Amino acid sequence: MGINVLITAGGTAEPIDRVRFITNFGTGKLGCLVAERLSEYDNVDTIFHVHSRGAYRPVSDKVVDVQIGSAEDLAEMAEKLAKTEKIDAVVHSMAVSDYRVRSVTTMGTVFEVAQEAADEEHLTESLTELDARKIYTKVPSNLGAPVLVLERTPKIIPMFRELLPEAVIMGFKLLDSVSEEHLIDVAYELLKKNRCDYVLANDYATVSAGVHKGYLLDAERNYASYVGKEDIAVAIARVIAEGRK
Repeated sequence: MGINVLITAGGTAEPIDRVRFITNFGTGKLGCLVAERLSEYDNVDTIFHVHSRGAYRPVSDKVVDVQIGSAEDLAEMAEKLAKTEKIDAVVHSMAVSDYRVRSVTTMGTVFEVAQEAADEEHLTESLTELDARKIYTKVPSNLGAPVLVLERTPKIIPMFRELLPEAVIMGFKLLDSVSEEHLIDVAYELLKKNRCDYVLANDYATVSAGVHKGYLLDAERNYASYVGKEDIAVAIARVIAEGRK
């Protein structure tokens, strides 16, 4: 029996209302390439490609296509797949939004709350409690200056280890315009904190410049660097399918 792999790709979309959302620049291209390279291995049976709307999609008979929207949708889908399918490895490349909209209010309401707050801590607490989880069907165009109150989204990567204690887990870390040493340090901390087997570290400065450079770390802090999404995808697929960098 071959292995089954769960790949997350693209960027989540956090709703402001039913027609607007907050998202990021995640395209899912690297996750798509990883799925395609993995599909070439005889020992890979099924690839669950969980992606955002508009993300790149792999073409292979081994791929099960699963579209999600928000970080909450992703968490629910991850739990469902972990419970109903045999998942041997996870490649969590999706750019999950750090925040979602808790409520939509007005500058006038914020001003009123601020006048009643004793200090910054109380103001933050009052705004956090304001119209909790209130999302308009559609934010009125005459609302004036709408204010979005945000809250943290659920952390997905630690969920995978809890849901799939025996699986190979690969996380991703993206920083911007940092030194190689700092990038590796931060990525390794992510690996240890979330009990990953591997982490792919990226610097957005190289991604935006069109020369994507990735560093693939293991649990012993050994790492190798790869340039270009295709080479990175090949390396990730080799680690997942063959167990070696």
